[in-house]
Amino acid sequence: MTIKKAKQIKIIPLGGVAESGKNMYVVEVDEELFILDAGLMFPEDELLGIDVVIPDFRYLEENKERVKAIFLSHGHEDAIGALPYLLQKVKAPVYGTELTIELAKSSVKEYKKVRFKNFQVIDEDSVVPFGKASVRFFKTTHTIPDSVGIVVDTSEGAIVYTGDFKIDQSAKDGYETSLSAVADIGESGVLALLSDSSEAEHAGTTSSDSEIEEEVRHAFRTAEGRIIVACVASNVIRLQQVLDASAATKRKVVIIGKELERVVEITRRLDKLVVDDDLIIPAKEMKKYKDHEITVIETGNLGEPIQSLQQMTKGNHPQLNIKAGDTVYITTTPSPSLETMMAKTIDMLYRAGARVLTMSRNLFISGHGSQDDLKLLLNLLKPTYFIPVHGEYRMLISHAKLAYSVGIPKTNVFVAGKGDVVEYKAGKMTMGNRVYAGNTLIDGLGVGDVGNIVLRDRKLLSEDGIFIVVVTLNRKSKSIISGPEIISRGFIYVRESEHLIEESAKVVSKIVLDNLQENEFEWAKLKQDIRDKLNRYLFEQTKRRPMILPIIMEV
Repeated sequence: MTIKKAKQIKIIPLGGVAESGKNMYVVEVDEELFILDAGLMFPEDELLGIDVVIPDFRYLEENKERVKAIFLSHGHEDAIGALPYLLQKVKAPVYGTELTIELAKSSVKEYKKVRFKNFQVIDEDSVVPFGKASVRFFKTTHTIPDSVGIVVDTSEGAIVYTGDFKIDQSAKDGYETSLSAVADIGESGVLALLSDSSEAEHAGTTSSDSEIEEEVRHAFRTAEGRIIVACVASNVIRLQQVLDASAATKRKVVIIGKELERVVEITRRLDKLVVDDDLIIPAKEMKKYKDHEITVIETGNLGEPIQSLQQMTKGNHPQLNIKAGDTVYITTTPSPSLETMMAKTIDMLYRAGARVLTMSRNLFISGHGSQDDLKLLLNLLKPTYFIPVHGEYRMLISHAKLAYSVGIPKTNVFVAGKGDVVEYKAGKMTMGNRVYAGNTLIDGLGVGDVGNIVLRDRKLLSEDGIFIVVVTLNRKSKSIISGPEIISRGFIYVRESEHLIEESAKVVSKIVLDNLQENEFEWAKLKQDIRDKLNRYLFEQTKRRPMILPIIMEV
């Protein structure tokens, strides 16, 4: 196949750089635009009440006629989670491996606003041709099978996107990296490499899953009561290890969590998860078995297990609660933002009488390659230009330094931010202009309707509470008919602050009466006066600034 000569190539991260998750990268070859991954990110603590964060699609909406295809590297939420929202704005065929496509279909099906059926299944031998480019794939090792790297072939050389990967030379069937294919891609010429930076700060290699498997089996052999395994729903290789260890120790398995049930159903149907028919039982049948004959695999909302585990320790979980004698095996490694919550959860588990196991500190457990893995890939692909992606800014910098160490010139390494355009033209790659890129916040059914002002109000409410003032007045008689009635939530304990409430009511009464005496009465001015003067009074008395909400009615 002959690929037409390209005049200009652009690489634009719309997510996944200077953050963990939310992967989305755009490759433009002249007028043709390709999207690599469409992921989401779980919110940080300051995003109060927000469920998930996805990329802002403004640039893609403005150029939707040029979008030729969406390519997915694997089935985790950080690669496919934003797809239902993207397909509402942009219609283009979606390509991915068998498992990735089934998980993507399931995700889109749950989002009722989108009706989309143009899913295309590919494998490592597939080639998808376009006018100015063709796209092929290579197998990678990750914690979910059917993971691939994506190669966009152009007349100027290949643009390679690794997706999430690590190098595991003991990987089982379905999880291996095709190192021979990677070497062949390198020999044919790589213009630019976009590579996973998640563990670029970690020296050496990431532990092999064969070592982790032995640790899981040892944990099961030493447990006496029920085993409750906290596991990320889409970590399929860990699920397989837990299921195998349960079978080896003659335990039945109970699956708890909607997301986990969905992943198990799809992976079993596609033979990506090997399970004996009688191994998994419904939760209601647990009582038929003794404690030492039961394994429970649990996960919570969006596949995250820690909050669900906290519910179990408090006795609030609808299906299972922790009791003395249970062994709780936490097989997930928390992100930095979740480390405090993890420590608190472990403490709660001990209080509930459980024995708690975590993954060994002697192993470095991750689905992402460490420094030696990353350098091996750089040496095999030999890219002319390098763009570290998928990681916090410090991780991108660490990965850039690894590229320097294997001989890539500093002038050929681009640490791009969201919206930065890395442009190849006339035989040279440079950092060009920027396009609009940012975050879209998802809260319940609302998409993008929560912005900085709403978050500011939520923060204010969480810190100092709310102070509601209700007054009914008569403008003709220039008098107060009822009130002021004061309602406080999260600000003070009313029964112990009666004096403050009474004085606040007097302040409000004076403000209302003063405004009623003016020739030009304005509702907006009255409400603002109440906010300003009451705010000053309350701060003088308490050194707190609650949100003040005046409710003024007229008869």
